[in-house]
Amino acid sequence: MAATPEQITQLRLLIGEPIPTGGSEDDTLFTDLQVRSWIDSNPDMERAAYDGWRAKAAQFANLVNVTDGASSREFGDLLDNARAMVTMYSRSSTGPTEGRARVGRIVRR
Repeated sequence: MAATPEQITQLRLLIGEPIPTGGSEDDTLFTDLQVRSWIDSNPDMERAAYDGWRAKAAQFANLVNVTDGASSREFGDLLDNARAMVTMYSRSSTGPTEGRARVGRIVRR
């Protein structure tokens, strides 16, 4: 099933990459094609958001903290925040064994 424009917009919001008013997908980290591929290859939107946050974390892994005179930018915080979102979505994913372990008891008659 192909992703709808509404689903693409929804996923962009979940991964913090909405297209700005008057802007285009070029103003974000990911193209609509990339976002669509996460939706099409996953069973639900939360799992697609998990993939999106993993991709964001990979982008942020290349950034370093910068100090220039009296100002500084802690770009390492971006990676830490992305990792926290990956963890959150990995715990909330749906599926028979995703996100948590299931323990059952087998009883013989």
